[in-house]
Amino acid sequence: MATLLTADLIRAARALLGWSQLELAHRSGVTQKALSDFELEKKPLTAKASEKLRTALEAHKVQFIAVNSETSGEIVGGGVRWRPDPPRMDIKIL
Repeated sequence: MATLLTADLIRAARALLGWSQLELAHRSGVTQKALSDFELEKKPLTAKASEKLRTALEAHKVQFIAVNSETSGEIVGGGVRWRPDPPRMDIKIL
């Protein structure tokens, strides 16, 4: 199940990459006006535009993190991060 893209997630992903709205618009095929309207929460994001944005961002190693359910009274929110490379089996995590 895909994480629903929100204005905050898209802004955070752009910041992670150092991209302007214009850069993301160019790379995704979504107009800068539509992206701006969505980020300012003036208009909802269409499913087609969401998929284009997700594809462009994920192609540059951005990973969207889903909101977890409440666990032990703590709600862990959604976010973005660099997509980790496949884990190496010879590295031990302590």
